[in-house]
Amino acid sequence: MLEKGIAVIGSTTIDKNIYDNKNQLKIGGVTTYSGITYRRHGIVTRIVTNVAKQDLPILDKLDQEQITIQGGPTTQTTQFINIFIGDQRRQKLPSTASPIKASQIKPLRDAVGCVHLGPLHPLDIESDCINLLKEAKLPVFLDIQGYTRRIENAEVNTEVANQIEASLKISRIVKANESEFESVLQYFGTDLANLLARYNIEEFIVTQGKKGGFVLDDKNSQVRFNAVPVQSPGDPTGAGDIFFAAYIIGRFMKKLDISNACAYAADLTALQISGNYITEDLLGLSAVGESDKINKNLN
Repeated sequence: MLEKGIAVIGSTTIDKNIYDNKNQLKIGGVTTYSGITYRRHGIVTRIVTNVAKQDLPILDKLDQEQITIQGGPTTQTTQFINIFIGDQRRQKLPSTASPIKASQIKPLRDAVGCVHLGPLHPLDIESDCINLLKEAKLPVFLDIQGYTRRIENAEVNTEVANQIEASLKISRIVKANESEFESVLQYFGTDLANLLARYNIEEFIVTQGKKGGFVLDDKNSQVRFNAVPVQSPGDPTGAGDIFFAAYIIGRFMKKLDISNACAYAADLTALQISGNYITEDLLGLSAVGESDKINKNLN
């Protein structure tokens, strides 16, 4: 699978991260954090994403990493505001790009060996894309975060969207954080083992922040993993995306078992949170030239 390359599908974002004592303006999204992680492991990586013409310079950062970009037309770029208070995060979504269309994915069906699906909100990826991936029979790795969000007046709230079911049906490995996982089980009215059986999911990863997390496989075997402590507090944005990509790399490139793949992913995630993996000088948007304008739009 990974030998042929991977397509990461979802929005590339402009993120404004607000902390007690500082604000950061960064490029973000699954395409950024997971995409760079795959590419830095020598995997041919293509991203399918929509960025507005005026914001195209942010994609130069992904081009620097030798990631191939399959873009489409949009008048807006997806923009997130992440407000951190302690370990809690509140999110706003003031603008969204046009949905990713099947016509953008179609040329990649024979060019990659697998797909990392990372919608950031329920309408990020058109349903025709899911149908196309089902027909292509490519292995799909799904991060469900976007399907557990309801956007109302630019506020991001927790609510499972009905689009999740079609994506679960085509997915081999699924990842969620703890709150997303709990919302999904409540939505389907079942436990995790039955959810795996219903949708033929092979492995379901649940990340639980500083508590680590666990993986349940289709044999109903659960493997817990520990988070790697970080000495100084850092930026957790994108940590889940990096964990998921690193886990996939561990399982299918490094041929690790679930426990060791989790350990590898936890190590890389800790490196990111400590500021030593995908660093501020790459992610920061101060050099783009549009940062003042972007910052004004996000206020």
